[in-house]
Amino acid sequence: MIATRTTRLLFLLLFTFITLIFPFGGWAGDLSRSGPKEYQGDSHKTLTPLFLEQINRSTYPYAHAVLAQEIEHLEFNADGSRISQDDVYITILDEEGKRNHEVLSFHVNKAYGKLEIELCEIIRTGKSHLVDIAAHSHEEAAAGNSRSNIYNPLQKVVKVFLPGLEVGDTIHYRLNRRQFKPIIADQIYGSILGQYDIPIHSYIFTVTTPAQTPLKWLIKDEIESCVTFRQSRLPGKRPKTIRSWTFSQVPQIIPEPGMPSFRRVAMRLLYSTLPDWPAIAAWYDDLAAKKLAAGEELKKKVAELIAGKSTEEKMANLFYYVAREIRYLGVSGESERPGFEPHDVNLTFERRHGVCRDKAALLVSMLRLAGFKAAPVLIRVGDKLDKEIPLPYFNHAIVAVLDDDGQALHFLDPTSETSRQFLPDYERECSYLIADSLNGDLALTPPVPPQENSFILDIVDKLSSDGVLSGSITVSCTGFNDTMMRSIMMNQSRKEQENFLKRLFLSQYSGLELDSLNWSDPADRSVNFTFSGKFSVSALISAPTKPGNGRLQPLAFMEKPGLLDRWILKKADMIKRRYPLKLGYTYTTILREHLSFSKLPKTLLLPKSKASDNEIFTQTIKFTQEKPDKLLIERRFALKKTEVEPQYYQLLTSMQNRNHKRSLTPIGIEWQ
Repeated sequence: MIATRTTRLLFLLLFTFITLIFPFGGWAGDLSRSGPKEYQGDSHKTLTPLFLEQINRSTYPYAHAVLAQEIEHLEFNADGSRISQDDVYITILDEEGKRNHEVLSFHVNKAYGKLEIELCEIIRTGKSHLVDIAAHSHEEAAAGNSRSNIYNPLQKVVKVFLPGLEVGDTIHYRLNRRQFKPIIADQIYGSILGQYDIPIHSYIFTVTTPAQTPLKWLIKDEIESCVTFRQSRLPGKRPKTIRSWTFSQVPQIIPEPGMPSFRRVAMRLLYSTLPDWPAIAAWYDDLAAKKLAAGEELKKKVAELIAGKSTEEKMANLFYYVAREIRYLGVSGESERPGFEPHDVNLTFERRHGVCRDKAALLVSMLRLAGFKAAPVLIRVGDKLDKEIPLPYFNHAIVAVLDDDGQALHFLDPTSETSRQFLPDYERECSYLIADSLNGDLALTPPVPPQENSFILDIVDKLSSDGVLSGSITVSCTGFNDTMMRSIMMNQSRKEQENFLKRLFLSQYSGLELDSLNWSDPADRSVNFTFSGKFSVSALISAPTKPGNGRLQPLAFMEKPGLLDRWILKKADMIKRRYPLKLGYTYTTILREHLSFSKLPKTLLLPKSKASDNEIFTQTIKFTQEKPDKLLIERRFALKKTEVEPQYYQLLTSMQNRNHKRSLTPIGIEWQ
C-alpha cells in the first residue's frame, strides 16, 4: 500500500486547509451532495455529485466523453521525490466514448515509483457499481519494450477492464502514486496537458513544494478564459507553497491525421526548478562519463578500424562498426538512473549488443580514442520540446562530433543497422541536447537539404507507329530514399523484391509491362541503391480527334513518380487544417524522359508548364524538342519542409490537384 494512514491524514489536513483558503467556486468544486458511501456488495445507492448533472448530450453535443472533474495533487520534497493523488470522473456520452474507455491504462516505472489504484467505480442512475480491481486488471510490460527491442522489466502498464460499461455512465477512479526517486536528483519538474480529445469540464491541478522552492512555470498555448491560478503558503515548522491551476470549460481537440503530438499543440502546463538546459546537459555528461573509459580490447579494435584511414574514413568506419556489429537489443538494467544511464562501454563491446544509450556511449568512447571530440546527445525523436522551461523529456540517445568550439559538426545515430546515413531523416528538426555543460543548450537537429534525399528516374523510350511505347527505366536513390529502398528490400525474397519494384510503376500505369529487372544488392552499402528494367505499354495513343492527329500520355506525367511522393504527399488529404501537418522528410524527385518517335511528328502540342517555388516546395516541368523526332521532358520536385503550417497547407493540395490534372492531360500529336 502506497498511501499509509499517516499519508492519508496529511492529504486530509491539506485539503481541509485548501478548502478554507479557497471556498466555493475555487478549489475542489461542489461535492456537497456526494455524501458518505455505504457499500452493499457489488453496488449501492449514491448521491450524484452536482457537477455530473451538468454533463449530458445537450451541454456537450459533439463530445464522445467528457472529463467531468479531475482533482490531481502532487506534493514534492526538496530531493524531488513526491506523493500524489488523482481523483477522476469521466462521463460517457456515446458508443465511441464507451469503446475508448472500456479499458483504462496507467503507466508506472517501478525503478522510480509505485502506483496504487485505490478505487474504481461506475456511477449509473444514482447507483455506484464497484469494479473489482483485482479481478478486472492486469499488469504487463510497456508496449515500447518490444517495439524498441528493449526489455525493461520495471516499465509497466496496468490495465483495468470495465465490464458492462454503458453510454451515460460515469467512470470514477482514484490513483495514489509515490515517486521515491526523480530522474534528476534534488529537482522538481513536470508537465501536464490542460486539453484533451474530450472536453474538460473541470480539472484542478495543484503542486505543493517546500516554501522557498524557486519553481518556474508556464501555460503554453493558453486558451483564453479557461485557466485560473492561485498560490498560497501553508505555515508550520516546514512551511510549504501551494500552487493551483484550474482548467475549466476547455474545448476538446479534434485530432487531424499527421498532426504533431498533443503535447505540442494542446494547452499545457510546464514547471521546473532546473535553472536552464545546460544544467540537464551537465547532469547527463556526469552520468555518462563514468561509463566511457575504454579497456585494452576496445583500444585494439579502434586501432584496427582506423589504421591508414583518412579523418572521414575513420569516423565512418567507427560508426558502421557500432551500427552493424553491435545489435540494437538489450535489457534495461542500469542501477543509478534506468532509462538514461548507459552500461559500461567495455561490457557493451564484449556482449555485442546494447540499447541506444549503450551504443551511443560506445561510439563516443571509440571516437575519442581515434582523436575526435565527441559527446553523447539526448534527443527527442519525432518531436520538439518547449524551450521556455527545461525538462529532461528526451527519448533517445545519439552522438555528436564537435569542433574545437564545442559545436556539432556531425550527428551520428548508430542504432540503425541498415542505413548509410549517419543521422536518419526522422531525427531531423528534433530537439536535442549535447552532454556538455558549456555548450549544452537546447537546439534542433538541422534539416536535410532536399537534394541529399533524391529519387532519380531516367527513362529512354520510343513510340512505335502502332502506338506501343517501349524503352528502359533506370532509378538511383540517395539519402533517405536509399535507406527506404534498402529497408523494404532487405527482408524479402528475390521474387518479392522483383514484385515490389514492378508495383512501383504498375500502380501508375495499368498495362505497363516491366521485365529484365536488375537491382543492386540492398546489403551493399558502399554504393547507392539502383535498379533498372525494360518496359512496354500498349494503346497509349488515344483515338484521334480527327484524321492525322493523336494523343500520347508520357510516363513523365505520372502523378507521383517517386517513392516518397507516394508515401508522404498522400498525407495531405484534408481540405484545410487547424494543426500543422508532419511530413517528416525533405526530398527531391527528378524524372527525365527521353522520348523519340519512329514516325516523324509534324507538331507536338505540349501542355503549359508552370513553375512553383514557395515556402514548402519547388516544382518545375520543362519540355525540350532536341530534334524533330526527339522530346526531352524534365520534371523536378523538391519538398523543402518537414512540417507544414496550416497557413501553407493549401499550397500542397493545390500542387496535388495540378499533378493529378497533368497525369490526365496528354500530349497532342499532329503527324506528317
